[in-house]
This record gives sequence, structure tokens and C-alpha cells, in this order.
Amino acid sequence: MPAQPEQVACLNCYTLVPMGTRYCPQCGNAIPPPTWPAVPSVPPAPRRNTALIVVAVVLIAVLILGIAGYALYLNHQQQVLQAAKNSEASAASNSVNQLTFTCFSNRTDSSNISGTRGSFSGYLIVYETFGISNPSSFVIDATWTIALDFPSAGWFLRNTQTFHMSPNGVAYPEFAFTITANQLNNTPTNANFTIFNVILDGSYQVTGTYATYTPTTHSTYDSTTSSGNGSLGTGSGLSKC
Repeated sequence: MPAQPEQVACLNCYTLVPMGTRYCPQCGNAIPPPTWPAVPSVPPAPRRNTALIVVAVVLIAVLILGIAGYALYLNHQQQVLQAAKNSEASAASNSVNQLTFTCFSNRTDSSNISGTRGSFSGYLIVYETFGISNPSSFVIDATWTIALDFPSAGWFLRNTQTFHMSPNGVAYPEFAFTITANQLNNTPTNANFTIFNVILDGSYQVTGTYATYTPTTHSTYDSTTSSGNGSLGTGSGLSKC
């Protein structure tokens, strides 16, 4: 069935006429053209500012890379610093093992002893001076305790001295060993003073760039075997200080 044409009514006589008729066939009144409802315009979707988004993403990426790079730099610097500290600590500990004797001299002060063998009174002092070389680049403050043991005489002598050593310098500490009248009076007539033992205990403050280190040493010497360790193993044939 064919579709019926759309019609409009004459505004004057209300006669229905086909749409598009310009004049009413009944009364001759002009037929106004049809009006269509206005289609509301759809506002355009807001456009994203792509350039700003790209810039923001780039800035975030640069910031992240910068933070990561700085963290890596700090980590590397810390590793370098720790390696330097470890190297210095090792060198400082080893520096006290590099100390060597350069000379030796001794003298006896008998101004405080009187009497004869078997009836001595007072005491005498034996002074021993050592030249000690510090070949390292560290400032070293040392405290040495030297013990002399003469077993056949029954003597055990001990003295402690503190001395300062500059880098690549030489120090001359003097040790004073006191021998009492009682020791002299009780010394066997057959005492052999060529037989003795020496013990040297050292404590140190080694000043470095990053810290002050406190190593210690323990050296011994046995005259019967002419052998020793540490500093006391290197002191034979010394010139006089």
C-alpha cells in the first residue's frame, strides 16, 4: 500500500492540503512552509592538550632518571670512600710493623748505689736509647714496654716509654731500667748475662685521614738462639746513637 503523502492544514479554513502546497485551493490563503524542529547542536568534545601531556611525561621521566642517576652517583662515591677507608686502615695497621731500629746506646747511672758486693744499698739505673725509624706516611704515637729477663741472675727489668714519630722520621726514646741493691746482693756469682730474653709490647695511635687507628704489636728475642720476631728480629749490628 503506497505511503500517504504528508498533509498540512490551512490556517484560514483548515482544509487539509498536501505538504508543499503554496495556496489553499478552497480559500486561496497562503500556506506557510513547514517548520522542522531545530536539531540541538552537540558541543564539540574538549580537546586534550597533547603538548602539555607530552611535556609532563618527559619531565616526570627526566626527574626519575635524575633521582636514579644521583642515587647511583652517591652509591659509587660511598663505595670509593669505603675502599679508601679500608685501604688506609690496612696501611695504618701495617705501618707499625715497618718500624726499624737504626741505632742503640746505653749508659749506667750508679750515683745512687753504694757498698760492695753482698752489701750494696740503693739502686742503679741502666739507660738504653734506641733510634726508631718510621718509614710510613703516618704520624705515629707509640707506647713501648720493654721487659728484660736474665734468668741466671734472677733479674726481671721492665720499663715503659711513650714517644712520637713523624712521617718518614726517626725517634730516640730512652728506657730506664732500675736494678735494686737487693737484686745485686742476690746475684749468683756464676750468673751469665749473655743469656737473656726480651719482650717488647707496643700500643700505637696511628693518625690517618679518615680515622685514628690503634694497632698493637708483640715482639720477642731469645739470646740463646739469636732469634726474634717483629722489631726485635731486626736490631743486630746497630751503630751507636
